[in-house]
Amino acid sequence: MKKYLNLKKIEIDKLLEEGFVKLSPINKILNLEIFSKKISSEMKNLTFSTVCKSHEELLNKLNIHESLSPILFEIAKKYFNYKGDIENQYHIVRMVRPGDTKEQYRAHFDSHIFTLVIPIKIPVSKNKEQGELILYPNARKYPKIEVENMLGKIYFKKYANKSSMSKLIKKKYARVENFEDMRPILFTGVTTLHTNRFVDPTIKENRITILAHFFDPSPKYGIGFILRKIRNR
Repeated sequence: MKKYLNLKKIEIDKLLEEGFVKLSPINKILNLEIFSKKISSEMKNLTFSTVCKSHEELLNKLNIHESLSPILFEIAKKYFNYKGDIENQYHIVRMVRPGDTKEQYRAHFDSHIFTLVIPIKIPVSKNKEQGELILYPNARKYPKIEVENMLGKIYFKKYANKSSMSKLIKKKYARVENFEDMRPILFTGVTTLHTNRFVDPTIKENRITILAHFFDPSPKYGIGFILRKIRNR
């Protein structure tokens, strides 16, 4: 378990060059059915939560703070000129219910340098949208100042719809990940445009993922801080 998130050099190189890397299947080391039931019970009607005890339990079992955080911290300092603390992290649970139109095609960049998406419960349905993750790695350069970050977020909002994302996929700029292999994805959130497809109302189960964000280089009261405050109200 302790070695699961110890990134190898080849994985680090792929993350830096291609903007993302897929990890080993998480269902091989954890009983995700147990965690999905616990999380569902704790989340109730929420879509996002930062205080769900079960997701913290899962992250602790993965030794994320002892294994992955220090590795990403060194990468952030060396390659992204990160000056902040290692504790600058934001971990949440995302539970999307079938038919929820608010959680579809909201293309955006994260404020944090790295984002880890851990699949917990992934519904599968043939020929129906299942809330798949859409990634456009290295869609923009790493913003060096907050104004550049904000302008980039505003400019790329034109892709926050199904038609535009479908064009990016067709041109092979963006890729679709359905997580059927249960392999978590680690990507550079601040440079990767990403969103999720719709979860079709005919699907019987909620879609549950854990989103672990590492190191927001923006000022304390930058755009990322403000958006998180709004989300957590």
